[in-house]
Amino acid sequence: MQKRRSHKKSRNGCQNCKKWHTKCDEQGPPCNNCILRKATCVYNRPRAGASNDGNSPAMHPRSGALARYPASIERPRGDLGAICAAYGGPTRLLELELMNQWSTHTYKSFCGMQEDVDYLQTILPRSALNYDFMLNCLFAIASLQIARTTGEANSRKYVNAALEYYNRGSTSFRSHLGNMNADNCHVLYMFSAVAIAVHLTIPQQFSQSTSMLDLASVAFDLVNGSTSIGMLGMPWLLNSPFPLRIMLSRIGASKDLIEPDIKAALDRLHSLNSQQHAGTPKPIESFEEEGTIRIVHDYELYQIVIQGLEMSYAEEAAGVLEGFGAGFPGFAGKKFASLVGRRDPFALLIVLHWTILLNSIHVRFWWLQSIAAPLGQEISDFLRTSHPSLAIEWADAISWALNRLGLLKSRSRELSYNSESAELEQTERALSQPIMQSSRICFG
Repeated sequence: MQKRRSHKKSRNGCQNCKKWHTKCDEQGPPCNNCILRKATCVYNRPRAGASNDGNSPAMHPRSGALARYPASIERPRGDLGAICAAYGGPTRLLELELMNQWSTHTYKSFCGMQEDVDYLQTILPRSALNYDFMLNCLFAIASLQIARTTGEANSRKYVNAALEYYNRGSTSFRSHLGNMNADNCHVLYMFSAVAIAVHLTIPQQFSQSTSMLDLASVAFDLVNGSTSIGMLGMPWLLNSPFPLRIMLSRIGASKDLIEPDIKAALDRLHSLNSQQHAGTPKPIESFEEEGTIRIVHDYELYQIVIQGLEMSYAEEAAGVLEGFGAGFPGFAGKKFASLVGRRDPFALLIVLHWTILLNSIHVRFWWLQSIAAPLGQEISDFLRTSHPSLAIEWADAISWALNRLGLLKSRSRELSYNSESAELEQTERALSQPIMQSSRICFG
């Protein structure tokens, strides 16, 4: 019979861990167990003159313990311990479920080519065991995917768990980002990529009144942040387990693959850019539209961005790199992202044309599927209310995009229904009046 392995015992744990008969990490107060269980952590401190017996590690009180729970995304009340209690089991059972969800389903949501499968399903989870920020991020996105498919009663518990895991990972990620090296570069890059999906999914899970324009601005900033990490660590990434080198070798699809209808719409974007901005060789800003909204005239910037959108359409049409179009904000760059955040009208018109591409990306990229149509509708409404003269000038481009998103027909049906309702209401009012008054209405 195999002997039990000996281990060093310590009497320096907190009072709660002694009561629970669990091993204390002795890093508090509060220790990790008390944090998870939301308990008051109390230590019996050794006497001032007492010396360490050699078997007990020296205690180093943790500074700023709550810094592990940032407000980058609004957290639910409670903590992971309470969430797990609501879930119906201890933390380890939840995390086993989430890792199983990642390795059997969620990883597919980020696979653009066959070579991504082994990396995302096997290599990245194993690497995440050494980097808590990545492990927490995998748990977060897996929990969000479960929340989409489970019943409403359980959905909120998984969303809350996702928030808690992501906020833990986000803090740790920032501390590691300043120490990027050949070993952790691919893990840092993947955290930044998966974080985009988390940020796009959580607001929609929590609120029906989420501003899609605000969400789009966040998405552009996050994609550009991820792109910056990739560019900074490019030499390391090319030699890492992440198959970036293979992906780069496959970029270069012909624009002839773009659907004729879409090609015509992109050509129209180029023409509108020329009409609107070609007369300003240098980028300028001007106050237009009722004198309050700043509009940017930057012909070259918009031209490059539209070309990037064409490339995204071509790659998606080729089908070699699925989901490639989701990275368009990275090709558009930080300056364009700032214009999207400021709701520049022509920048939003370009984004409107991007939503058609998002809408066509494979259904397994579930974290993109619910964005395209609501974003397209909100851009259209914003242009019509805030820039009515430009909306009239760009009517063909806007109508084309709404039609491709399936919004024009539903909007027409809504208008038709409202018109019919108004006519019916008018008829009912007429019938309720005396006959002579009704006759005067009908024939006079």
